[in-house]
Amino acid sequence: MASDYDKQQWQAEQAARDVALDKQREKERKARERSARNAQRKLERLHRTLEDEGEISDFEKEFAESVAERLDKFGSAFHDLEKGRPGDALSFAQKRVVAGMKRKAKDLKTRPADEADEDPLDRPRHDRPKPRSSFKSKKPKWTPRVRQLDEDFEAAQERPDAFIPKPRSKPEPEPEPSRPPVGKPFLRIVGKDA
Repeated sequence: MASDYDKQQWQAEQAARDVALDKQREKERKARERSARNAQRKLERLHRTLEDEGEISDFEKEFAESVAERLDKFGSAFHDLEKGRPGDALSFAQKRVVAGMKRKAKDLKTRPADEADEDPLDRPRHDRPKPRSSFKSKKPKWTPRVRQLDEDFEAAQERPDAFIPKPRSKPEPEPEPSRPPVGKPFLRIVGKDA
């Protein structure tokens, strides 16, 4: 009798695990589809922008068309899992190409219209755009607060009496309260004098 109960309990647990696994698979499938749609939309927008400006290269044109076709057909533009994460629509290398296209489109939008037709190499050297570096500057994230002792010595030389200690007067003792205040209790430190 106990054996039948254990078998039924195991089957119920297995059915619950199967339902949870199916939910997770469905969630991952929807995320992959959403990622593919977003990647395809972004790629089409960049392709259209660069084509309208007349700045698209043959490689970028062919790349955009082939990746869009693979996204339509398979929902992902790569198959080898070593080239990207399983839920992504584009591989790491494809993302770099899309980022380059995005940077190119952004540069086209930001430059003035009179410079659009002009070759940057025809301009004088000081007017040419500087090449971008992928390295970030090594600026410290914080600067320590440091006291300059030289400034204290200079001030002492200007006013020799500045650093002479003055005698301190005894502080007036505070009068004792006649009765303790109402509320939370408090502790008072009693010195040797009192």
